[in-house]
Amino acid sequence: MKSIKSEGGQALIIFALAAIGIFGIVALAIDGSAKFSDRRHAQNAADSAALAGALALVNGQTTEIGGVQVWVLNALNRALDNGYDDNHVSNDVWVYRCHEVDVTSPVDCGPYNGNSDYVQVAIQSHVNTYFARVLGIDETVNTVQAVTYAKERGPFYDGNLIVALNPNPCSGGNGNVQLGGSSTVTLTGGGAFVNSGGSGCGMEHGGSCPTIDGEIGSPGDGNINLDGCGGVPAPSTNQPPYPFPPEMPEEPAECDVSNPGSFSSDSSTQTTTLSPGRFNEFPPKSGGGVTVYDNMIMNPGIYCVNDMIKLSDQHLILTGHDVTIYIRPGYDIDIQGGTITLDAPDTGPYAGYLMIIDSNFTGQVPDCHINGDSSNTYIGTIFAPYCDLIINGGNDLTSYTSQFIAYTVAILGNAETQLHYDINNSAQNQPKIGLMR
Repeated sequence: MKSIKSEGGQALIIFALAAIGIFGIVALAIDGSAKFSDRRHAQNAADSAALAGALALVNGQTTEIGGVQVWVLNALNRALDNGYDDNHVSNDVWVYRCHEVDVTSPVDCGPYNGNSDYVQVAIQSHVNTYFARVLGIDETVNTVQAVTYAKERGPFYDGNLIVALNPNPCSGGNGNVQLGGSSTVTLTGGGAFVNSGGSGCGMEHGGSCPTIDGEIGSPGDGNINLDGCGGVPAPSTNQPPYPFPPEMPEEPAECDVSNPGSFSSDSSTQTTTLSPGRFNEFPPKSGGGVTVYDNMIMNPGIYCVNDMIKLSDQHLILTGHDVTIYIRPGYDIDIQGGTITLDAPDTGPYAGYLMIIDSNFTGQVPDCHINGDSSNTYIGTIFAPYCDLIINGGNDLTSYTSQFIAYTVAILGNAETQLHYDINNSAQNQPKIGLMR
């Protein structure tokens, strides 16, 4: 009789191999879900921590407690609230500004590296496994990051008196910043910055050397052509450029067609009083039985101009206190002659802005002219980022308490031109935060 051999042992082997597969599937389902859940939780924690830190930073909470700045503590505390205590065992938390990238962090700020206006929070967490241990996997690791825009309140364009935002090297032999034709230019309270990184003529002077008591800066190296000039500080080259196109202030409500500007005239004093709102042309002209006198007084507020400003009447007297002139995209300014006395508002969303010349940043860069003399007073920031701004002095001393931000800036004239920057009479950066990634 033929013997029959038992095959029961083979079933055990098959079951053991199947069990490993089952454990792998269970590990993928349970431990994988735990990893995914922790990653989502860690990302939410990083987002909220970055926003908390950015909010504290823009509110000026930069004092130190135990060697750590308060805004950093705010971010760490928010991460702690979400279960990430930076214990260096189960999790690590990094908080830093993007110009001070922490080399111990597993991630950096990417395109925001080197920019002090951004804050990053990175979290690395270790998640213990259960079923995956059978496969030799004791833990999984999640690494997440959040980058937040954090713009502190402070001097507009770092308090530079003149900024030429054109990012391209100049052409035709004229600098993006020109200081002086046959006149002498004096800058006090602030310096000048040319945004071009090229080595060509970024900044140059005319017949006379300028006097500057602020810093001179540029992203380039060798594009500051003020050699041989005394009274000029050594330039700071290879500086981070300003973004272009820049962020523009929101169009004011006065630009809506439902908010027309108005004016009234007084024949006894021969004055015309203007009230804020939208003007299709500025200043308004006589017509329809209404006489507009050369002596014009602007009531405080925002004047939205929908047509080119051309002030060429030598008899014009234009006076405005606490006013902002907002020029809509597609138009420019040409101020020549007359007696102009204008100062920017001290409060409100357009505090410090005397003129804003908006643009869609396409097409030909327009010329924007302001011709002044000793009879003119301008106080406040003139923000014309897509204008070739030309400031012409007269035949006598011309002074401005203004900040000039434009595509290019040329200060020309036949006599001395004095420009002074005063932070209390200029635009300032408003605190802003926003989650970037």
